[in-house]
Amino acid sequence: MDRKGIITLLVAFAGLMGLQWAAKKIYPDIPAPVATNSVPTVATRIAPGATNAGAVVNIPVLTATAGPPPTLLTASEQTLSIGNDRLRAIITSRGGGLQVVELKDYPARIPLNRRERSKPNELANLNKDSFLPAFTYANAPALTEDGHFNLRAINNGVVAEKTLTNGLRLVRQFTIASNYILHVTERIENASSQPLTVPAQELVIGTASPMDPHEKQDSTGVYWFNGEDVKHIDTMWFANRTLGCIPGTARTEYVDGTTNVAWAAVHNRFFTLIAVPEQPAAKVISRNYLLPAPTKSQLEADGKLNPHPEAYQTALAYPEMTLAAAGVLERKFSVYAGPKEYFGLSQLAPRLDLVMDFTGITGFFAQALLLTLNLVHKLIPSYGWAIVGLTIFIKLLFWPLTAISTRSMKKMQALQPELQALKERYKDDQQKFAHKQLELFKKNGVNPAAGCLPMLIQFPVFIGFFFMLRTAIELRGETFLWVNDLSQPDTIFTIPGLGFIPLFGVAGVGLPINLLPLLMCASSLWMSSLTPVSPQMDPVQQKMMKYMPVFFVVFLYDYSSGLTLYWTVQNLLSVLQTKLTKMNEAKESAPPKTLAKRH
Repeated sequence: MDRKGIITLLVAFAGLMGLQWAAKKIYPDIPAPVATNSVPTVATRIAPGATNAGAVVNIPVLTATAGPPPTLLTASEQTLSIGNDRLRAIITSRGGGLQVVELKDYPARIPLNRRERSKPNELANLNKDSFLPAFTYANAPALTEDGHFNLRAINNGVVAEKTLTNGLRLVRQFTIASNYILHVTERIENASSQPLTVPAQELVIGTASPMDPHEKQDSTGVYWFNGEDVKHIDTMWFANRTLGCIPGTARTEYVDGTTNVAWAAVHNRFFTLIAVPEQPAAKVISRNYLLPAPTKSQLEADGKLNPHPEAYQTALAYPEMTLAAAGVLERKFSVYAGPKEYFGLSQLAPRLDLVMDFTGITGFFAQALLLTLNLVHKLIPSYGWAIVGLTIFIKLLFWPLTAISTRSMKKMQALQPELQALKERYKDDQQKFAHKQLELFKKNGVNPAAGCLPMLIQFPVFIGFFFMLRTAIELRGETFLWVNDLSQPDTIFTIPGLGFIPLFGVAGVGLPINLLPLLMCASSLWMSSLTPVSPQMDPVQQKMMKYMPVFFVVFLYDYSSGLTLYWTVQNLLSVLQTKLTKMNEAKESAPPKTLAKRH
């Protein structure tokens, strides 16, 4: 790369960094929540009389099976609810736990097009398809017995309590805070006159399951944070496939942690439930269970249904303990149950924003793009037009790089006869040919790498868009022109009877017509027809590059329309730049005009 190219690259990168800094200044972070809404990192309190009976590493863990886990069956079930303007949490007497959290600002499903109707009053929810309520014990019959707890309402909360036959008394208190925060206090009291053993506990913090029957399994999973790094467990880990495709022995249970579990979370594509203990838990345990699969007739009627839905029940593990007479064991938790919204989560400690998976270089670009998109949205109150505006800005930022690339490729084309002559002259000495070729490039000021520069620079931006739009709750339900939801495909209509078409058809439904991927493909082909082809590229590679947009259509046809909108606008701007470049070159190469002599 020549000096000008390097300087341009550095200026473009500095521009992105400066944009992020400016956006934070203009679009300030969400103020830190008040004490009742914070997720603290403090120590668990163990009252006098409670002692550890064994090392944490000796926590017994039961081996899971592919079938459903044991459930708590009670003769009758009582429920009480607590809530605020953002959520409604339902507490059940079945295990004395959190049955479900409903999110008042978000419908359960967004219709693919405006002819469909969403179900009124059906809200997005967390933990609905769980086998056990959150904050109940799994695999601990000695701590559950018949599983029935007594519920009573308190100010801004609910208390669930139960006295076991051996004299242990279990008390859980659920209180609502502001926004999406709940507080949970768990107490184990020894009401007897002698020491009692508290067996090892697996305290379920929630179950990750698809919120929509069409949601793919790779959108759900489990995160946990050890104070330094975050780990993500999903269907790929449980499937245990080599290179992601070669079948292996499936796993059913994940166990990790060495008294360092700062928090654990279950999530689907847009929402998450995060449990933050005051003191790091001993271990995190997650098991996958098969959910009821759609029947053959249901799959024939709707081929988009997830054929193998799974759920990941996740728990925090604690060791066996001995509780002296009148001893009390108390643990407190802060719980976030809400959308995976980066700016809100980034204000909550410790690092709850890590559930967004904005890590590594792709995460950096995804975070920067999301920040910038929200900045543009403050100026343009439409996320569709905000994507258009952001794409224009990115194109202007990389405009000089594209111009350098175009000039370099034109110079390469002009040198093609000389290159061909060198190739014939040194066809038996490739080393000599490479040396002479470099001399020719240097003499004419040609940089072969410059032709790939825009693609190399824009690829991380594209990947950043891809990762950002996977979980961007901001785009969910946002309309744009004919698009009903920027986080889903822009299906304008479906042709019935064509569900048999490979890759695009949906069995039992038909052929969905998604307009933006088709426009993206057409604009990509238009752009490639105007772009000079590198002379060094062999004919086979040239054809592959020319028809690469077709492969991307297959890949992105059912993806978020926000991404295909970005790519389509980017292609159209590239076509515009190519046209303007050719016009300027034509003006520069035109002979100077002279004034005709008057007779």
